Amino acid sequence: MKQILALVGLLVALAVHAAADVLSPEQFTEEFRAALAAAIPNATVTVAEPLHLTIKVPEREAARAFLDNAYSEYSGNPKAKADLIARYVASFAESTKGSGPLNPQQIVPVIKDRAWSKEMQRAAKARGVDGPALQVIEDLNQDLVIVYAEDTPQNIRYFGPDDLQDAGVQKEKLRALAVENLRRILPPAEAVNGPLFSMLTAGSDYVPSLLLLDEIWSGDKLKVEGEIVIAVPTRDVLLFTGSNNKEGVKKLREVARKAHADGPYSLTDRLFVYRRGKFERF
Repeated sequence: MKQILALVGLLVALAVHAAADVLSPEQFTEEFRAALAAAIPNATVTVAEPLHLTIKVPEREAARAFLDNAYSEYSGNPKAKADLIARYVASFAESTKGSGPLNPQQIVPVIKDRAWSKEMQRAAKARGVDGPALQVIEDLNQDLVIVYAEDTPQNIRYFGPDDLQDAGVQKEKLRALAVENLRRILPPAEAVNGPLFSMLTAGSDYVPSLLLLDEIWSGDKLKVEGEIVIAVPTRDVLLFTGSNNKEGVKKLREVARKAHADGPYSLTDRLFVYRRGKFERF
């Protein structure tokens, strides 16, 4: 019981910290800019505005680095600042090197909400790029989509239909390939069970993608009362309970809203039910 209460407390208070110990967005942006400039000596890294950098590498189109998620994550754990900045800097540095051919064995399915996809397309259009050409997307339900990406050492690289064609991957076989890669890349899924709701874990980057692994949800492995009801408020949180557990559903909805509002990498505060082999709105 103590373990579950601690879990609930962690999820509900995702960003508890002493304000005096936390850098302002402006200070964080400047510190991040200096670290990124040191990591890419041939690049000019400038501050466009707080939490927004511009990266210009010779003979390449200027890239943008948005630090909102990094700052949100840092604010929740200021003591981990050095490791966090190093991790994000490595990711941005890798992205400036350009992309090679798509590796089919590293294609993974990433669960996003529809608003994310539309925002990416708007951002691409603002840069004079055809947004749909940079994404391969499939509907999961009316709120969520599957965006296919390449899992690289430091990044998650989204690609377009031309990349898929060049790699020799047929669109009708893409989902099966990506799900099989996901099974290989992810550690085994584990459930932390509680009386009201439970949490499913498997690493951090692709936790919502567990929705695509039917073997987790079919049968009675999860031992819930009624149908399986889930929440994926952020990229690294997947919670579930049973539809007949009324208090569980109430608490799940409350925690999902709080985590979605406060946590980095927000996804959705909606609840979904597993029904006839699919997840639909609850």
